[in-house]
Amino acid sequence: MGRRADFSEDTKVKCFLWSDRHCCLCGKPCGTDIEVAHVDSKGGNDLDNAIPLCYECHSAIGKYNKEHPRGNKYRPKELKTRRDQIYEKYTRHLVPPIHFEITQRIGNDPHNKRSLPIVGFNVTHYGDSLPVRFTVVIRAFLGNKELGLVINIEKPYYSGGIMWNINPRHIFFGNFSVPKECVDSTEDLKLEAKVTIIDKYDRLHELLPVCYTYMRDKNDWFMEPTSFSELKRFIRCVQEGISDREFFEALNIALVVGGSITIPHIRRAVDILDQCRKEQAKNQSIKI
Repeated sequence: MGRRADFSEDTKVKCFLWSDRHCCLCGKPCGTDIEVAHVDSKGGNDLDNAIPLCYECHSAIGKYNKEHPRGNKYRPKELKTRRDQIYEKYTRHLVPPIHFEITQRIGNDPHNKRSLPIVGFNVTHYGDSLPVRFTVVIRAFLGNKELGLVINIEKPYYSGGIMWNINPRHIFFGNFSVPKECVDSTEDLKLEAKVTIIDKYDRLHELLPVCYTYMRDKNDWFMEPTSFSELKRFIRCVQEGISDREFFEALNIALVVGGSITIPHIRRAVDILDQCRKEQAKNQSIKI
């Protein structure tokens, strides 16, 4: 059997830049004593299956013998997660503070507003030194129906098809159109925005998606502290008549199984439940 094909030079360069030539298992600096290994020995030579390792760790990930199991082998998911931790440690300084918002305001004037179907999208680079690129993906939801991505075939700025360039201390005042049915309907209109920043070494940094709900009486938006898909799951629980006791039993199980890392998510779930109960107290239906 011939020697396995190696990773491309471009893949190796990205691995070394993103890890700053540190082993992605033990974390030690390696200098030239570093190799790009396969996370999954049966996988391909793509970037997702590559992991920078020192000689010792590269040897260790292949030592486990399933015929004589002792200890626990390194699993692909574990290796990728550990690798991404190292990548994040050595590239997070390349991501400047970026703020984005969905708004009806034109520019910075709160009294001058757009009207549906036109919606504003503002992006601000608050950093002083690093220019970056980013992509924007916006999905529209009307009532309980998903309308899909906001698409402009000629200029797909809001469907992830074009990378934006933004320099330090610059602001973009953009806009897009939602489907006409959103204008005529009385149902809740929600937009989910997801921004991914690409640093100068081409590593992707996904910001957490957020959801905006349109206030028709004020021609403005308020931001939900979650994505629509996550919000939808909690609201469905309320619609199906799940009691507070059942809800908190489920959260307790999540805390026991997941540990302290689940606390921020549990707090968010309780906040959403509280909002739903307040709407129910007003005799208003809870909509998705």
